[in-house]
Amino acid sequence: MELLIVMLIMGVMAQLSMGRVHALMNQQRVVHAASAIRNDLEAAFQIAARNRKPVQIKWDAANQQFIIGDRSGSMFYRKTNLGRQAYGFQNGEVTVSQSPLQVYPNGLAADELVITINSQGVKKMIKMSRAGLVQVVQNP
Repeated sequence: MELLIVMLIMGVMAQLSMGRVHALMNQQRVVHAASAIRNDLEAAFQIAARNRKPVQIKWDAANQQFIIGDRSGSMFYRKTNLGRQAYGFQNGEVTVSQSPLQVYPNGLAADELVITINSQGVKKMIKMSRAGLVQVVQNP
């Protein structure tokens, strides 16, 4: 009888902790995706300066991918997949203020960029200024 009570208590405790574990995993998924996007945006400025040619930051909503490539679209420098296979985001969980956006070799972008990731109550906002300053806002 005592063993049955102990097993029952352990089962209840496991059920209570499963919800918290799921929330923590979702939060870490959003944090890692925001970090990957930040790295890509910073790399776009470095690639443009190194190659002395403008690059284009593009969001492909159909494939859930950030693409950094040349303006003609024939060469890709980086692709970051945020879809179901990589980070598990579904359509509409990642929003981009504008796409495509040009980054010039002089260190300036054509405009500011704001990317919002909102997944199951966890929200991160990545802001990029025209001068290339990229910030991840914790509580937008």
